[in-house]
Amino acid sequence: MRMTEMIPNSPIAVQKSVRSAKGRVLTSGDAGKILPLKYEWLHREDGVQSGKIRVNVEMAETSELLMNGVGITLMAHFVPMLAFDRFNGSMDELNRSYKKENGAAGSVVPFFEKNKLLSQSSNEVYSTSAVSSMDTANGNSQIFYQTMGIHFETSNLNTTPVEAYNAIINHRRKARSKSLPLRNAFDHSLADAFWINNGMQNIVPDYDQNLIDGQVSLSGLTFQAPIKSTHYRSDSRSGSASADEMTMGTHTTAPAMLGADIIDAGDYYLFDDIFAELSTGGNATMSLADIEQARKTAAFAKLRSKYDGIDDEHVIDLLMSGIRVPEEALKQPILLGRQRAMIGFNQRYATDGANLDKSATNGMATIDMSIRTPAMNTGGVIMITAEIVPEQLWERKKDYFLYTTDPDTLPNYLSDVLDPEKVAVVKNDHADVNHATPDGTFGYAPLNHEWQKDAVNVGGKYYRPANDAFDEDRAKIWTAEATNPTLNEDFYLCSGLHKKIFADQVSDSFEITCLSDIQIVGNTVFGAGLQETDATSDYDTITSQVDSSRIVK
Repeated sequence: MRMTEMIPNSPIAVQKSVRSAKGRVLTSGDAGKILPLKYEWLHREDGVQSGKIRVNVEMAETSELLMNGVGITLMAHFVPMLAFDRFNGSMDELNRSYKKENGAAGSVVPFFEKNKLLSQSSNEVYSTSAVSSMDTANGNSQIFYQTMGIHFETSNLNTTPVEAYNAIINHRRKARSKSLPLRNAFDHSLADAFWINNGMQNIVPDYDQNLIDGQVSLSGLTFQAPIKSTHYRSDSRSGSASADEMTMGTHTTAPAMLGADIIDAGDYYLFDDIFAELSTGGNATMSLADIEQARKTAAFAKLRSKYDGIDDEHVIDLLMSGIRVPEEALKQPILLGRQRAMIGFNQRYATDGANLDKSATNGMATIDMSIRTPAMNTGGVIMITAEIVPEQLWERKKDYFLYTTDPDTLPNYLSDVLDPEKVAVVKNDHADVNHATPDGTFGYAPLNHEWQKDAVNVGGKYYRPANDAFDEDRAKIWTAEATNPTLNEDFYLCSGLHKKIFADQVSDSFEITCLSDIQIVGNTVFGAGLQETDATSDYDTITSQVDSSRIVK
């Protein structure tokens, strides 16, 4: 019997253990893809006490020393099990699934999905029966497992690693732009990498104009105002009337303009001579409180925009009300570490007399990263990814000063500070002056953005031809910019990257080694170490020498 009316809900105290998760990965891949290097599973209540990761990247041989940089981004994410859609963000649903109890829908939600695959042709998820070949030759699934060097021979395959990979991709895409498409959880293809900073991150495809302008409510407009017309219409033809004529003849039906003056606006007609005299019915007023309310509304709208990417509106409403939602952090991938390095190049020249002017170039980079996590109640997957992307040069980016021929087009402090929006329309020629439609809208940017310069100028024998014809001298430049660029998916994601700079344009262009040493603290119980022995039992040998007799009184 309890002495107090309290029911404990804390788990029992258990002896924690430390397990080692070491890994060595040798793999290869191409630039422009997010490469999964290694994953590590965390049981429920596991936490990373310490984690060391080292990645070495070696670039394949090129005939020329590259003039633009090639960057490598190494990232480690922890994807909690609660981040998967099947649990609907509910800890109760996850706990019931873990113990194989019926969920909210009346059936058991599988804690682990198995044998799921996305068909690249029909774009539908199905359960494959050819599981054992998913690591060798099953559509596009083998690329995911072969990149990580994983082999298996089973009829039931846990697809949690690929779910975690796609959860990371979708989380990053939602954080980058609303216009980027999301991937299916069981898509085994490699996702396109994100471009390294190209100097145009401040340009957006659209923006919330109401957030900038604000709206002030006017009171006093809830009244009936008389409608007036300068013409009336009869049953046969129109005739004139005085400006304030409200009385129509026996054969008139409704006020209207002369038939020849009616403006056809497509879906409707405009009658400029029909109007309401609002001053006759009442007065519209605007108070200082209304202006203050508009300011506060705009301020809170800016705060709310920071939560873009959270799918549940009620969660955003709670956060905007100052109410903590502890589970929300476990409903999305958690970034554990991020490091970036640029590849360093080494150019070697031939030593024989006939080929002294010929050379070959290799590139290498090394990245070290440390990760730690607290004890994670939900369990989940640590996923290590790498993406290799060349620097975009945007050689034909617009030089706005050369286009300035009138001082009135220069920044003006007074007019700019009084500008209510402070937003500029960016034309297509901003990124490429040779754009096919230079005056089209590329996007929107802060006012006077063009005077925050981040330009790359390539001249001399490397000058880019207007028609982009092949130039042998430009073989040193890994051109990655699209023709006639637009602010769409290709602006954010590296897709269709060519391999013309490499001596071998068929094989993977980068070799990657990944060393990891992770110490995980959790509730896993390990048995004692075993010692090999022969047929004779040491225990029985000692027991036989023990006098187990007792004195009988």
